[in-house]
Amino acid sequence: MLDANPKDQPSWQEIIRPYCSADWRRSLWQIINTTIPYIIVWTLAYKSLDISYGLTLFWSFMGGLLTARLFIINHDCGHGSFFKSTRANDIVGFFTGMLSYTPYWQWRHNHALHHASFGQVEQRGIGYFWTMTVKDYLAASPLKRLIYRTYRHPLVTFPVGGVWLFLVEYRFAMTGADKRMKRQVWGVNLTWALLIGTLSYFLGGGDMWAGVKIFLIIQVPMSFVSGAFGVWLFHVQHHFDDGYWVAKEDWSLKDAALTGSSYFKLGPVMQWFSGNIGLHHVHHLGPRIPNYRLQEAHDNVAMFQAVKPVLPKDTWGLWRKVLVDEEQGKWVGFGDVKVS
Repeated sequence: MLDANPKDQPSWQEIIRPYCSADWRRSLWQIINTTIPYIIVWTLAYKSLDISYGLTLFWSFMGGLLTARLFIINHDCGHGSFFKSTRANDIVGFFTGMLSYTPYWQWRHNHALHHASFGQVEQRGIGYFWTMTVKDYLAASPLKRLIYRTYRHPLVTFPVGGVWLFLVEYRFAMTGADKRMKRQVWGVNLTWALLIGTLSYFLGGGDMWAGVKIFLIIQVPMSFVSGAFGVWLFHVQHHFDDGYWVAKEDWSLKDAALTGSSYFKLGPVMQWFSGNIGLHHVHHLGPRIPNYRLQEAHDNVAMFQAVKPVLPKDTWGLWRKVLVDEEQGKWVGFGDVKVS
């Protein structure tokens, strides 16, 4: 219990500091319990092609969920929270990023911008979805409004958007990328090309093109699942009733974390596949907390427990939260805006 005198109370940085430490044994075990099932599921997807493609799709679905978990490991490495060693974070981050279609250095840079600015009206959309304010939307041409509405439609944002982001957009260096980012983008692309070529040769029994077909009918559904699941999680983590939007000069990291980042309370199975990232309010306040300590931090820190959880049943309709009302400082939908 904290002392009633505010001057005697520890700062929030001091409160979360005990949880901001990596345990290499837990990190190593997480790599093992994610990569080995990923390899097994991929093998089962291949073996099931002789039985039923429906069964193959089931294993591809499971592989997609495991790919999302690999991405969370990459995500932790990008924050420097998975290992104490920077070199270990960078090595594991590269390979787990590669398996989840993500160029580690470039993504790490963009994600750091997201953490540093989310909730600032002036910086909306940096490292995030394209985001318009109500004023932007009303001032836009009919064509631009149509493009934005299409972009924000759930059938575009999730299945299409996830695949586009991870399989297409991430294959190229972003504008302004430094040499290291560019090298790693092409390093990931080359690694994938070698992996696809090698696997295809063996899958096709020496017939490369037959092997490529086998690879694609397993990997493409897997990428759709992981992309849609990842983008959906990211959406729910910040799009919810009210939210937090203020001018940059009024921005507070603590408020952005506890008010603008959700506590997405998932069941134990989906929490495992999502690497505990539903505890996003904890993560945004303490990005150096490893994913396997987020629950521990939540359970022991009163300010985290005070955040109202978002349950899976509450997520229906959150895709409508697509415009920032800068005057009210919250998300609204197209139906809340009258276009003259």
